[in-house]
Amino acid sequence: MTTLLGTPAKLFQRHLPSLKQVRCLSGKVPHSTMPSPAEGSLHQPQRSKVAVGQMTSTSNREANYMICQQLAQAAVAEGCSMLFLPECFSFIGRSPAESVAAASSLEGPIMQRYLKLAQSNRLWLSLGGFQEHCSTDPQRLQNCHVIVDDTGQIVSTYRKVHLFDVEVFDGPVLKETSFTAPGKQLVTCDSPAGKLGVTVCYDLRFPEMYQLLAWQMGAQIMLVPSAFTVATGMYKFCSV
Repeated sequence: MTTLLGTPAKLFQRHLPSLKQVRCLSGKVPHSTMPSPAEGSLHQPQRSKVAVGQMTSTSNREANYMICQQLAQAAVAEGCSMLFLPECFSFIGRSPAESVAAASSLEGPIMQRYLKLAQSNRLWLSLGGFQEHCSTDPQRLQNCHVIVDDTGQIVSTYRKVHLFDVEVFDGPVLKETSFTAPGKQLVTCDSPAGKLGVTVCYDLRFPEMYQLLAWQMGAQIMLVPSAFTVATGMYKFCSV
């Protein structure tokens, strides 16, 4: 058993090829914690079932898309209304330069393919971290978390605010600030699961951000999609 907003929920798991999996969670959102949606916003259902997909992305965009497509189909087969995908779901570069070169706009063909995936499956998608072209600095990208509704429309975008710089002892030197431009705004978004606080990975280290999202902006569920290296992932999971 697991819980969603303090309410018991059954956990479903389906194993797929290539070490990927989707887990579906269903839970009842308590009325006492559900703020009234703004006029014209999505009216959240009393009960919703969502899927959390896991995958190991590579620099092969086509292979990554095929895995995301399988995860979406598995989520729909389980009766889920929304699928949450990790950071770097569509691409992960072997170097910062490769990541910057691969960055594209949200109006480009790469993102459009995922919008069609949502539309064709009538499935909301949380695209946990997309390499978006930075319009103000061509030498950098922005790490953009995109929420897509079941008609294939982008309903929310969040650019990662807190960038990750680390030198691991006897390990890699990672400096996200060298190739990524930080975002400047906090974002919440209505969804079938409730009101989402939209963040990415290293944001988790800054609790004030989540206090603002929950207490001032009404977020009910916090999204923290991540793509860890082996070394940094080990440290995070042992210390958070």
